[in-house]
Amino acid sequence: MTDYYSILGINQTADSSQVRAAYKRLALQYHPDRNPGNPQAEELFKTINEAYHVLSDPLKRARYDARFTYQATYGDQTQAYWQEVQRQQYRRWRAQQESSRYRFDREYFRIQGLAFLTFLVIAGFCFGIIHTVNYVYLLQREKEEQKNRLQVVQVNSLFNSGRMDEAFSLINKLRNDYPMEFLFYATHDSLLYVIRERADREFNAQHFGESLTFLELLQKYETPLRLETIRKLAICEYQTGDFQKALVSLKQIYNEQPWNLDLLYQIGIIHLVNLNDPQQASTYFTLGKRIFKENMSRIYGDAFEVVMITEDVPDIYYEIFEARAKTNLQLKNFAEAETDCNWAIFLRPKKAEPYKMRVLAKVNQQNFRNVCKDLDMAIQLGAEGTNELKKQYCR
Repeated sequence: MTDYYSILGINQTADSSQVRAAYKRLALQYHPDRNPGNPQAEELFKTINEAYHVLSDPLKRARYDARFTYQATYGDQTQAYWQEVQRQQYRRWRAQQESSRYRFDREYFRIQGLAFLTFLVIAGFCFGIIHTVNYVYLLQREKEEQKNRLQVVQVNSLFNSGRMDEAFSLINKLRNDYPMEFLFYATHDSLLYVIRERADREFNAQHFGESLTFLELLQKYETPLRLETIRKLAICEYQTGDFQKALVSLKQIYNEQPWNLDLLYQIGIIHLVNLNDPQQASTYFTLGKRIFKENMSRIYGDAFEVVMITEDVPDIYYEIFEARAKTNLQLKNFAEAETDCNWAIFLRPKKAEPYKMRVLAKVNQQNFRNVCKDLDMAIQLGAEGTNELKKQYCR
């Protein structure tokens, strides 16, 4: 019969606290977690656990003690037997612990040397592959760069010989074929810079025809097209007499700057003076009049004409009302023309032309009130053609 007291290393008279203390001490020593891979320690732990469960339970312990007393005559050899079993199990466990330790002997260093040599061979092989691939890539890249430089030389040759459209066609094709090649983009920008510089030089010298040639190239190849380029295009087109193209350019800018009254005025004047289209001119001058009223209302309030300071108003407002008055006179909208003259005189009372036009607007409405006074002001301010009107209406 197994001697649980001997297994736990306690006397038969041990109380429950001594049983528990002995169990904890042995459990910590032989627990499988502290002896991984040791089946003897595991079996011994099971025996220790069984002894504890029997001796810690009073009923089970009483039954065990009765059986144990019955075999007391055989106790000496039984106890000696189990002590020998424990000693043998302990010796086997110690031997296993000794055998599981790693020893730094010659075999160890031989294995480590072979591992290091293998690592050097593999690393050298990988380095060789990487170096070879990199060398091949650099050779290929050098060939591509040489080819690209030759193509750029061809583009510059076409450009310098005056075949600018062919040069841009070639460089744009190269940019599309090789979207990651920075050299082609730099060449494209360089060509645009040269054209822009030539256009500005001719423009500043007022050689509008020559400047227009370069500006039209910019219009075709500049992306996005700058507003400054469009503005100079409009001026050159106007100066060379191509009023329809000038209008297209000005309207393109106006789409980007709908608040620009100078553009409205220029577009209206071209319709009125150069294209003899007062109806279309009236559309733009009327839009300018509406913007004037909106701006003044925002600054001074709805009764702005009472409180506004006319000297602070930009000249462009006066010019719009003067041009609108001329337009309405041509369209025979004499009441509107008179209103426009009133605004023009209100804004710039020292300008002669609105007084003269107001006389024409009044007499065409059979309204001769203050006509002579307006003619006197027009004459005093230097308006032309007013003496004949005075002879006719102020006898």
